[in-house]
Amino acid sequence: MNNRNWNILCWNIRGINATSKWDAVRDKIEESSCSVICLQETKREHFDMMYIRKFAPKRFDNFDYIPFVGASGGVLVIWSSSSLQGTVIDKQQFGITIRFQSQHNNELWKLTNVYGPCVEPDRTNFINWFRNHQMRKIGSFSEISIFYRSVENRNRAGGNINDTLIFNDAIGQLGLVELPLKDRSYTWSNMQINPLLEQLDWFFTSINLTIDYPNTEALPLAKITSDHLPCQITIGTKIPKANVFRFENY
Repeated sequence: MNNRNWNILCWNIRGINATSKWDAVRDKIEESSCSVICLQETKREHFDMMYIRKFAPKRFDNFDYIPFVGASGGVLVIWSSSSLQGTVIDKQQFGITIRFQSQHNNELWKLTNVYGPCVEPDRTNFINWFRNHQMRKIGSFSEISIFYRSVENRNRAGGNINDTLIFNDAIGQLGLVELPLKDRSYTWSNMQINPLLEQLDWFFTSINLTIDYPNTEALPLAKITSDHLPCQITIGTKIPKANVFRFENY
C-alpha cells in the first residue's frame, strides 16, 4: 500500500503562558507525531520563534497567529517546512487559513484553524463570518469552540436549542462534513467531582477531501493541563500499489 498522511495536533490550550503548558504541548507534539500544530485560546498578544521554541521542537520553523482580544481568544498555527510548505491565504479575527503543499509529493490541501468566541457581540459576528467563509474549498477545518450541534453534546440537561439550530444551519450551508471524534463523546470538562461534560471542539472537512483522503479521522489524546481534550487529526489515504512483473532470461 502507498500511504499518504499528515498528522495535525489540535488543542484549545486555555492559555500558553505557563511552563506546565509548554511541557504539555511538547509532550503532545511528540505523542501525535504531527507536522502541524493548531492551538486555540492562546491568550497571548504576540509570538516569535524564540517563544515558540519553549514548547515546539526545532523542526517546527514556520508559524502564524491571531492575537487574543480581551480576556480570551488567540489562534496559533505552527508547521514544519521539512514536511509541508505553507502559505497563509486568509487571516481574520476568528481564524487562519493556510494552503499546504507536501514537500514529498507536491499534493495540496488547505487548513483553517478557528476559535469561536462565546460572548456577544463577537459570538454573532463569528457566526456571520463563518457563514460567509469559503469552506467548501478547504481541505481540513479544525476547532470550533463553544457551540453545540445537539442537546446530546452535554451530559446534563440544558443548552441553547437556538444555538444548535444556528450552528447546524451554517454547517449545512457550507457543505461541511464532520469528522467524529473516535471513541469519545465529550471534549470539555469543568473538572469538578461531579463534572459537566460537553462536546465543544469540532473538526470538519470538505466532501472533496473525504474522497481524496478517505482514511482521515479525529483521534482523542489524553487530557492534561487544559480542560479541553487535545486531538490528533490524521489526513490520510492508502492506495494499492501496482503489481510488479519481472521477466528474466535464462
